[in-house]
Amino acid sequence: MRSTLLTAMVLVLAGCTTVAQHRPPTRPAKVNPASIAAAPATWDGREVEVVGLVVWEFERLGLYQSYGAYCRGGEKVAIYVQWQDWPGVSRADNRRTVMVRGIFRNFQGNLLRNGQQLISNGAPGPGPLQPGSVVRWLSKAAKPCPKVLP
Repeated sequence: MRSTLLTAMVLVLAGCTTVAQHRPPTRPAKVNPASIAAAPATWDGREVEVVGLVVWEFERLGLYQSYGAYCRGGEKVAIYVQWQDWPGVSRADNRRTVMVRGIFRNFQGNLLRNGQQLISNGAPGPGPLQPGSVVRWLSKAAKPCPKVLP
């Protein structure tokens, strides 16, 4: 009786361990700013890993698809990010390419929370991408955009 009970317990424990190992780890979705901006409701509440250009300028706080898209001021190529809330990011990082992880929230328009404005009228796109972490910096700061684009 004892050996049967012991064998049953070992099999149950082994089964639990096997099941736990087969669970896929939760990983952020790898996506670009333009894809999020084109379908913000799809990404709402999801953890994402995004590569883009940090822009920290007056009423242009965001993560842009690329330097060219930023300079052209193209629509639907950026998401809103409050960089001042992100650890490891400063104004000196303006126009640097970065890989970041965070949770995207689809707060369209002027929403108020505790009397504070979440998204200004000058936000470059939907958002915000909530503070997460800088995975790595991918470039030095780019020069300001040329006055005339080719």
